[in-house]
Amino acid sequence: MSVVERSMKPLGAKILLGTILASTLVLGTLPTQAHAYRVLLDQRELIAQNWYELSPQERSRALENYKRFQKLPSEKQRSLEEQYNRWQQLPSEEQERLRRNYNRYRGMNSDQKEEFNKKYKQWRSQER
Repeated sequence: MSVVERSMKPLGAKILLGTILASTLVLGTLPTQAHAYRVLLDQRELIAQNWYELSPQERSRALENYKRFQKLPSEKQRSLEEQYNRWQQLPSEEQERLRRNYNRYRGMNSDQKEEFNKKYKQWRSQER
């Protein structure tokens, strides 16, 4: 492994972590944590790849997301990191259950999603 490759690995890992964390900026638009976790999972899968295996588009997207993450207030960065760590600590069965639920949600049409969101809001208000 060349010196350049060795020095790029930490940068690649940081950029990919930034991709994961910055992608969670959309969490506010997702109705449940399950959806947020699916977003995190999609990004986490990128970490399993070596930086050099990423396409130029994936690298560019990762770098953009990392830069967005870097611009966030430190409190928001910590919050996103904590959410990601909580996801990693979930049992694999729970992660899989959340993935299935999220995939079901993604397969809904706009009317179904609207109805789901309405019921979810009602459920959340009863929970408190």
